[in-house]
Amino acid sequence: MISRWVVGVVLLFGILLAMLPKTDEQSLARIASASMLMCTKDFRERVGQQILKSEPVEAEFKNACPDLIASLEVDEAGAIEMAAKKHQLKISLNPVVDNGKVRWSCRGEPATSIAKICKP
Repeated sequence: MISRWVVGVVLLFGILLAMLPKTDEQSLARIASASMLMCTKDFRERVGQQILKSEPVEAEFKNACPDLIASLEVDEAGAIEMAAKKHQLKISLNPVVDNGKVRWSCRGEPATSIAKICKP
């Protein structure tokens, strides 16, 4: 009777440990990449508006997340290249016009450290 209880407690403890968030470098980099994408949301919307108006992109990026984003460059076509400050991450965002809306094609390096919300 007691051994079943002990096995049950050990099993429950193991399940709870498996559910804890991971704090390895790759997981932290993945969180950083998702945060970088969220920090550039307003900027991407401004760039998207200029693209829809067929204007050369001249939006200025005001870095609201200087602890995450080390650099961000945008070309006249609206393609964005950014690099992380603390992690070795590079993210490329390319605008795609679809039915009068701009969606962003996203690629990053290293691919294993990029958030799943970044999709080609």
